[in-house]
Amino acid sequence: MKLKKSLENTFSKALDIIKSSPLREFDAYASQREGVIKLTLGEPDFDTADVIKKAIQTSLDNNRTHYSLNAGVLELRQAVAEMMKEKYNVDYTADEVIITVGASAAIEHTISALTNPGDTVLVTTPYFTFYDGCSYLNNCNVGYIDTLETDFKLTPELFEENYKKYENVKAIVLNYPNNPSGVSYTKEELLELANTFRKYDIFIISDEIYADISYNYKHTSLTEIIPEQTILITGLSKSHAMTGWRVGFIVAPQKAIQKIVVYHLFTVSGIPTFIQDAAVVALKDKESKEYTEKMIKTYTERQKYLVPELEKLGFKISGIDGAFYVFARIPKKYRTMKTMEFCKFLVKEARVGLIPGTAFGESYDEYVRISYATSIENLKEAVKRISQVL
Repeated sequence: MKLKKSLENTFSKALDIIKSSPLREFDAYASQREGVIKLTLGEPDFDTADVIKKAIQTSLDNNRTHYSLNAGVLELRQAVAEMMKEKYNVDYTADEVIITVGASAAIEHTISALTNPGDTVLVTTPYFTFYDGCSYLNNCNVGYIDTLETDFKLTPELFEENYKKYENVKAIVLNYPNNPSGVSYTKEELLELANTFRKYDIFIISDEIYADISYNYKHTSLTEIIPEQTILITGLSKSHAMTGWRVGFIVAPQKAIQKIVVYHLFTVSGIPTFIQDAAVVALKDKESKEYTEKMIKTYTERQKYLVPELEKLGFKISGIDGAFYVFARIPKKYRTMKTMEFCKFLVKEARVGLIPGTAFGESYDEYVRISYATSIENLKEAVKRISQVL
């Protein structure tokens, strides 16, 4: 079917700026070659816990298939507020929570509600490309803060330098533990950043979707330190192996939630009631919590195996605090190839798929992201294949 010729160039100009997901593109490229071990996408290789799956069947049996409140089922919003109290000792009410279609929708709703055309959203790199895509769709400018020289961490000095560099800065997106680097922040580091953020009228969009997958120290949420400026993005995809369920949360002061929920209402309206019922079980059930702990223990074991093996092959790796990625600098001998050529080389010669570093920012042309959300057997075979080629 052909589109009317005169309509072909009448779409949103923002779509000329946004590129399709480089992560998905390279994953598709790697998938074309038979027998490739894909260490590409950030999806837990675990299945959802049985107790959660049983909960959704019970909900369906009880005919929980009708509309819920737009902000989400009250019981689930209360469970999220209770989770915030339990984990971070912060007091939110159910009216300060929105249940969204995954953390992706939470990001989109938040940026849409906070910004006006011409505003600037600061994004710390390396970064998940959804942040700038949503900003461009809202006719915003994006200011990229390169953390290559600061071990992938934002510092107060780096923030202030970039805040002054751009006009009409409305918000900053901070993702930790970080995708792709696995780097996070200690409480002391966050306190320093918060003291700087307080000087300015700026929203902090804190994407803490990997908060539960932390290794070296207890995760500190910015809601504990600077709640009056923080919009928290989180959900169940990574922590509970529920990527396909699409359950995300926005937690923020009520004045912000009242605005963000309008975008939620006019875009997705709400997520299925029976999924929300199961999400309550995911947050509150003891068996579910034990399952999450089991996953984190497994990720820890994989990381402890993988990092030393990659370092033996010449990859340079910064400290990993959380998530399930290694963001590694290519061995010195191969840096002239740059990341895209190097990743294609490994697909062809080693039948191993990694993600090129430039998918997370232009400065990362000598880096690759390696996901260890796969079995230890796959990781060992991948290391074996890479070592034979390198």
